[in-house]
Amino acid sequence: MVERNPLPRIPFETRQELHDWLVDNHAAHRGFWLVQWRPVTGRSTIAYDDIVEECLIFGWIDSTVQTFDDERSGLRLTPRKPNSVWSALNKQRLARLEAGGLMQPAGIRAVDVAKANGMFTFLDDVDAIVVPEDLAQALGDLREVFDGFSPSRKRQALYWVKSAKRPQTRADRIARIVAAAGEGSSVF
Repeated sequence: MVERNPLPRIPFETRQELHDWLVDNHAAHRGFWLVQWRPVTGRSTIAYDDIVEECLIFGWIDSTVQTFDDERSGLRLTPRKPNSVWSALNKQRLARLEAGGLMQPAGIRAVDVAKANGMFTFLDDVDAIVVPEDLAQALGDLREVFDGFSPSRKRQALYWVKSAKRPQTRADRIARIVAAAGEGSSVF
């Protein structure tokens, strides 16, 4: 994979090292690949939840995973954009971090921006697996098939519908979900 705007690769072996780097660099850096050992090496790595929590503390987010070689992989970490959505799991993590007094000003600002622009609650109905009326109507008798999908598949489908920017895109996605349900499968 060739990156158009390559980010530096920085190895950390402990949560504290990552935290210290973010203290010094979160405001001025555009992101990096957190390099870690792959499980096959048997070497220690930072737990994923710890990485995500450190990102939340400083208003950053994790995204893509990339394998660098047989022994190392990377997790892309960048500052959270204002239009970034907040999952229920990240909101649970955030509540723990806030209760522990661990949030830094940049992380607090990211939360405030998301609450102000609606991105903090954007996924609430998706996380609760609330089927929107237009999808429910389109499914009709196939609703039972859709309801039989795993919770993660339903969430993926609901997010896909909700994230459509144009009405036609939303309608097309609903049609694909209905067609897949008609075949007894999920689009994901």
